[in-house]
Amino acid sequence: MKAIKQAIRTKRPNGTHQAIVCVVCDRVIIGEEKVCNISTERLEENRHRISVVAYEEFYRKPLHPLLLEQYSLLLSPRAYREGDNFECCQSCNSGMQPSKAKKKGSKPPKYAIANGFVIGHFPSVIQIPGEVEPRRIVPII
Repeated sequence: MKAIKQAIRTKRPNGTHQAIVCVVCDRVIIGEEKVCNISTERLEENRHRISVVAYEEFYRKPLHPLLLEQYSLLLSPRAYREGDNFECCQSCNSGMQPSKAKKKGSKPPKYAIANGFVIGHFPSVIQIPGEVEPRRIVPII
């Protein structure tokens, strides 16, 4: 029965299945955990808490240029989007409420990507200083 519930929960309108991932913290939402929807408008209201600029100001450290190419707001690229809404875990949804967004100097939700959990993609080619030929990254399976 649990497997059927999970399969129904991850089915998308186009008939495919996709893991439920929080747009704010990039965690996979599993089991009976509540899935919330968060609008692009609400994300924009929290821009001062979840942007690259906010991250760099808070940590007093610039993000690596490869990460800058991947982000403007520090949000999960794996999260499902339907119209102007993204899926979000209950913890991040409550942390992104308007009352918290309006507080000056308020930090992002505890597990938010913008709270020091910045992730990115490995480039397929790396240029190592002192070497003439760039090295290709090959995944080991």
